[in-house]
Parts: sequence; structure tokens; C-alpha cells
Amino acid sequence: MPAEAPPAAPRPDAIDRQLRAEHPQQFVAPPDTPQTRLAKGFAEAHAAARPKWFEAARIELWSAPNDPKRICRIITATGEYCIDMPDKGNLTLNLDTRSGYAGFGGGTAAPCPIRF
Repeated sequence: MPAEAPPAAPRPDAIDRQLRAEHPQQFVAPPDTPQTRLAKGFAEAHAAARPKWFEAARIELWSAPNDPKRICRIITATGEYCIDMPDKGNLTLNLDTRSGYAGFGGGTAAPCPIRF
């Protein structure tokens, strides 16, 4: 009698495809890479320095986020100042004789107050 041939072994790529189909994985980038650390460092350094004379001024909210009286800090190449925007919902300002469309809502520039 002839000897039976051993069963053919499956190909390695077929095994790999079968295992990948059974166990799908989601590939995500690691949260902390050298490139992200470098970009974060550059962004922090840019925020710490004043803009150059050819760059646009940076504007940031200086007051508390829930404060109706908004204070915006403007940082330019020549210095920094704050603009105080009045609360448009305040009735005491709206009842004033000078309050009208033309006399209400303009911001006033002043030195920045101490941060809360």
C-alpha cells in the first residue's frame, strides 16, 4: 500500500490573514511623541514672547469666562493693554440719559488689572 501523504501545511500569509480577521486592532498614535513635545514647546515659547512688529496682535480673554463684564487683553509689539467691554444687559447703563445706540457698547482701553 502506498503511504499517505501528510496534509499540506497552510501558507503563512493565510494564517496571518485569518488571525488579523479574528482579532482586529485599532492603531492609534502614541500620545507623547518627540514631535508633539517639540510642537508644544514651540507653541509655549511663542505665547510667552511678544509678537514681532510684523506679526498681528494677540487677543485673549482676561476676565473670568462667566463674567458679564468682558475684559480682553491685547498684546502688541509695542506693549499690552486691556479693553473693557461693558455689560449690554445691565439696566443701570441702559437707563442712563447718555445711553443710546451711539453712546453705549464702546470699549475703554486701560492698563490691564491684576489677574484674578
